[in-house]
Amino acid sequence: MENEGHARPTPQYRHPLRRPGCILALVIWLMVMLTPCLMLYLAVRGEISLTTGSAPDQRTRIWLIQEARQSGIGFSNASVSRNDDLVCVQTDVRFLLWRGEAVPTQYCECYSGTEENWVLSSLEQTACEAP
Repeated sequence: MENEGHARPTPQYRHPLRRPGCILALVIWLMVMLTPCLMLYLAVRGEISLTTGSAPDQRTRIWLIQEARQSGIGFSNASVSRNDDLVCVQTDVRFLLWRGEAVPTQYCECYSGTEENWVLSSLEQTACEAP
């Protein structure tokens, strides 16, 4: 009976996107803050490489290009296609150059064998054919 004269406070309306918006802002802020760290790491090491699978040379790579006529950053990404006895790794290479020019390219490396013993069967300067 002691609460008879007191009205309950009404809960404040919270916009449904408030929490996801804060999380998104935090993720963007972290990316902005980590960019100088990644650039420093790239300048010291020369490349950042992440293995993306068990096939040979299946990785994503970012590297620094510091040549007499070219300066910039190279990006490569590998994807795998398999058929009965071959594993083919297609690597797409792109460039962001502030001095010089470079043409984006693709190449295909096909391997035979097992996970422990890969043997290069073919190397082509084109995209891999669909299995």
